[in-house]
Amino acid sequence: MRVTVAVVPLFAMSLLAVACRPGESSWQIQPDHAGAVRFGMPAADAMRALGDSTTALSTTGCTYWRPANAPRGVSFMIENGVVVRADIDSAGPETAERIGIGSPEDSIRSAYGEHITIQLHKYQWEAGWRYFIYLPLNDSLNATVFETDGKAVRSFRVGRRPQVQYFERCG
Repeated sequence: MRVTVAVVPLFAMSLLAVACRPGESSWQIQPDHAGAVRFGMPAADAMRALGDSTTALSTTGCTYWRPANAPRGVSFMIENGVVVRADIDSAGPETAERIGIGSPEDSIRSAYGEHITIQLHKYQWEAGWRYFIYLPLNDSLNATVFETDGKAVRSFRVGRRPQVQYFERCG
């Protein structure tokens, strides 16, 4: 009996892992990346990684980019031509810990434990809204910020500090 084994280079395997269609659950959201886009990479490289050749982005100032090949509700903050954060405002994409839009606050506490800081919301604090800020161990560059209404996640963002901790968006 003859067995054929295919050897796939590690680079090709990583491309397969991040090349996914909008809305697929394999589009991972992590403090240092969202899908194939790593924070700190040039916007032009991020556009190539997602196959977006139609968008023209400024290389100065701050703007947002919503790639056609990203899941619904995912947009990227670009500062001076560099991707610095991703904002998620629709159900679908989740963190590796399976936290996403609609997840209860207790899920955030369970997933991240003592690595969470809770702050009152800048504008909706009287209504009980809060920020749950996750600072990953061994990563001083990136963070995850969950915005809740006092019960569940309403939106979240991941990316470089300090940009991920900005309350307002740009552009």
